Amino acid sequence: MAAESIQRVSSIYLSSSEFPGIASAVALGAFDGFHVGHQRIVRELVDCGHKASLATVIYTFRRNPKLTTRGIQGLLTTNSERVELAEKTGVDSIVLEDFSARFQGLPAEAFVSEILISRLNARVVVVGRDFHFGKGRAGNAEMMSRILDNAGRRLIIVAPVMVDGEPCSSSIIRASIAKGDMERAARLLGRSYSIEGVIVTGNQMGGRLGFPTANVEVPDPVKLLPGNGVYAVRAVVDGVIVNGVCNIGVRPTIVAASRRTVEVHLFDFDRQVYGHLVSVQFAARLREEVHFASPAALVKQISRDVLRARVILGSVGGRQGMAK
Repeated sequence: MAAESIQRVSSIYLSSSEFPGIASAVALGAFDGFHVGHQRIVRELVDCGHKASLATVIYTFRRNPKLTTRGIQGLLTTNSERVELAEKTGVDSIVLEDFSARFQGLPAEAFVSEILISRLNARVVVVGRDFHFGKGRAGNAEMMSRILDNAGRRLIIVAPVMVDGEPCSSSIIRASIAKGDMERAARLLGRSYSIEGVIVTGNQMGGRLGFPTANVEVPDPVKLLPGNGVYAVRAVVDGVIVNGVCNIGVRPTIVAASRRTVEVHLFDFDRQVYGHLVSVQFAARLREEVHFASPAALVKQISRDVLRARVILGSVGGRQGMAK
C-alpha cells in the first residue's frame, strides 16, 4: 500500500498495538471487495457503535490471509481501495494488521483476549456468520461469543446477504469476474468492478488501426483482472467519466503479448494523458478475445464492439476519440 494512501486518514493503524485502547465496537474480516455483505456488517458496526457511544473500528489485514492459506489467484480490492470504501461508511478507525507467521500461529483464544480485548478494548464485536479465526482457523463465531461473554463483552453475528438466491461472498465475485460476468459481480459488489492504473506508452498499434488505446499499467500484482475479452467500460480520468471499450488479453491478431495487457479505447476523448491515473469500471463483457484472420477483420469487429458498447453505456452517436 502506498504511503500517501495511508496518510490521507489519521485513523488508520498498521498494527493493533498502535490503537489507543479506547472503548470500541469492532468489525472483523478480510473485507476483500467490500461487497454488499461486508457493507451490512459495517452498517451494523456503525449503528451499534453510535448507540453505545463506542469508537467504531474495522479490523482487517494488509495482506489477505487467503493469499497464504487458500492460494486464491487475485484480490478484488487493494489496500487503498478498501480504505477508500471504508472511509465512506463513517467508521472512526481502520486497523490493517500484518498477517505475519507469528500472527498465523496465534491460537483462537489468544486472538480474542490479546487482540480484541487487550489491544482494541472491544466492548462489541461484529462478524459474519461464517467467520473463522486463530491458528488453523480453529475459532468460529460460537467460540468467540463464549469468550467475549465471559469477559463481559458482546458478539453480534450478521446473517449473509442473499443475492441471486445465494449468499454473497468474495469467492463468488472472484469467479464471476474471472469469467467476465461483470453484471453479476456488480450486483454482489453493489457497484461496478474496477481496476486502477497508470496510462503508459504502448506500441501505438491501436492508433494505426483507427482505434487508439490507452494502455493501463495496473501496479498491484495481486489485483484480480477480469477474464480475457472485450468489455464496455467507463473510465475516470482526471475526474472526468469517459465511456469506452477495454481489451484484456494477449492481442493474438496483431502480436501476441508475453503477458496480459489492459487497453482502453475512449470515446470522444483526445487529451494527452500519459502518466495519468485512470480507474476503469467494467459494465459488461462484449465478447471473448479471439484471433482474427487479418487486421481488417479485427477493425471490422472493433467497430461492432464500439457501437454495442455505446448502446450499453448510453452514448450512441458522437465521434470516436483517443487517449494520446
